[in-house]
Amino acid sequence: MRLFVGLLSLLPLAPAHLGSGDSVQPRNTESVIETVIPAVPDGVKIEIVGADTFVRLTSVGVTVEVPGYDDEQYLRISAEGLVEINDASVTAALNGDRYGNVDISQMKPDALPKWRTIATNGIAMWHDHRSHWMSPKLPATIDSKGTVLHWKIPLIVAHKQTVVSGTLYLRHHASMAWWLLGLPAIIAAVVMSVFRRRGFFALVLAVALLGVTVGFMEYNGLPDGARITPIMLMFCVGAATIALASMARLIRPGAMHIAISLNAGAGSALVVCAWLTANQVSSAYIPGINAQWLARVTIPLMMGIGIVSVIDGVTRIVRTAP
Repeated sequence: MRLFVGLLSLLPLAPAHLGSGDSVQPRNTESVIETVIPAVPDGVKIEIVGADTFVRLTSVGVTVEVPGYDDEQYLRISAEGLVEINDASVTAALNGDRYGNVDISQMKPDALPKWRTIATNGIAMWHDHRSHWMSPKLPATIDSKGTVLHWKIPLIVAHKQTVVSGTLYLRHHASMAWWLLGLPAIIAAVVMSVFRRRGFFALVLAVALLGVTVGFMEYNGLPDGARITPIMLMFCVGAATIALASMARLIRPGAMHIAISLNAGAGSALVVCAWLTANQVSSAYIPGINAQWLARVTIPLMMGIGIVSVIDGVTRIVRTAP
C-alpha cells in the first residue's frame, strides 16, 4: 500500500504538451543584426528572438512589406497595425517550419495572393531562413570570430527599399563543469536525509521553488508566439506542490510513510525535469533568461537532490513495508 502511494505521487509527471514544438530552444548559434539601411522611421523595430530562431518586426503607424525569397508578396503591415500574410506564397509555407521541412510541390510561385490577417497589433514574427542555420547539426565557421554566414533581408518601409543585414555566429558552448554542482548537492541531501528529516524535506521544496522561479523567468522572458511548453515551470510547480503536501504530512502523527512517499514523488519530478532540460546547462543560449548562470546552477541541483530524494523514499518505503 505504501509503495502504491509512492507511485501515485508520480502522476504529475505527465503534463500535456502545450507548446509549438518548433520554437525557441537552447542552442549555440546566434544571429546578430548589424545594419539597417536606410535607417527606419520611429515606430519600426526589427529584432532577433531566440538567438536565431525568429525575426520579429514591429511597426506602429508605418507601412512595411516583407518580400519573399523569390521577391513575391509575402508579409505586410499596414499603418493601422493590420498584419497580413500571403498564404499563396511559397515563402509562407517554407517559413512554417524552422528547417523548411514542408511539401511545396503543389504550390505555384506565380499564384495570386491570398491575404490572411494574423494580427492587428503591428507585430509579425517568422522563421526567416536567411538569418539562421538550416540544420540541427552545428555549422562550420569561416573565421576566428565564429562567423557562419552573412545575411540580408529586404524590406519596404514606408515605400522605401530597406535592407537589414546581419551575421550568424557559432558561439562557444558552456562548460560541462556546471554539472559538478550536483555533487555537493548530493552530499548535503544525504546528510540531511539521515540526520535532519524536516530539513531534508524543506531542501527538496526549496529546490523545487527555485525551479519554479527559473522556469517562470524563461517562459515570461520570451514574447508571445516564441514560447514552447514551459517544461521547467510545469514540473517544478508539480514538485513544489507534492513537496508541500509531504511537509504537511510530516507533522501529522503516524503519517511518516505518506510524507516519505510524497517526498520521493517530488524528487522524481525534479529528476525528470533536470533530464528534460539538461541541454540548458551546456548550451551557449538559454531561452528567455538573461542570468543564464541561474539555470545552469538550478538544473544540477535539481538532479542531485532529486536523486537522493527518490532513493531515500524508495529504500524507506520498501524497508518499512509489511
